[in-house]
Amino acid sequence: MPSPASSNVIGIHTMQRASSATARALTGVFEMLADQHRQALELLRRAGSVNNPAKRRQHWVEARRSLISHERAEEQVVYAMLEGRRDAQSLLEQHGEQAVELELTIADLEATDTDSDEWVWRLRDLTAMVAEHVREEESDFFPRAQRFLGENLARELEDPYVKAQREALEALA
Repeated sequence: MPSPASSNVIGIHTMQRASSATARALTGVFEMLADQHRQALELLRRAGSVNNPAKRRQHWVEARRSLISHERAEEQVVYAMLEGRRDAQSLLEQHGEQAVELELTIADLEATDTDSDEWVWRLRDLTAMVAEHVREEESDFFPRAQRFLGENLARELEDPYVKAQREALEALA
């Protein structure tokens, strides 16, 4: 009988394989977005893993810029392509609500002193929120959006997405 610790490791590996399988089924901009999700989660984990407030702040700034530029470009390019489609309305509403909640949570964290325990707890909450958002997007939103748009358009949206994200990053500077 496996120990609880080994069961947990098995569960983590199963989730990673499932996430990788989902990411492989995605194409074009959706595959790019899934890769950025993993990068953003790593940046958040890095920010939460350091005790030095200055380094913590440095990692947080990078994570914040990544999250916000990703979300804004995603809204502007990918989700905008679904506007006006009745079959995509629930997806757009759900994503819009999550995007607002994400930006508000980021603003709350930004207003908190990185030297405080409260900041650490808020970062953990944000990381959990982002992980849940990623899970939902990659397992539900992205596959549905890719079906609505088609694989060719999903590939064509890569360059406009990269450009929109670059512009969002410049606006955050």
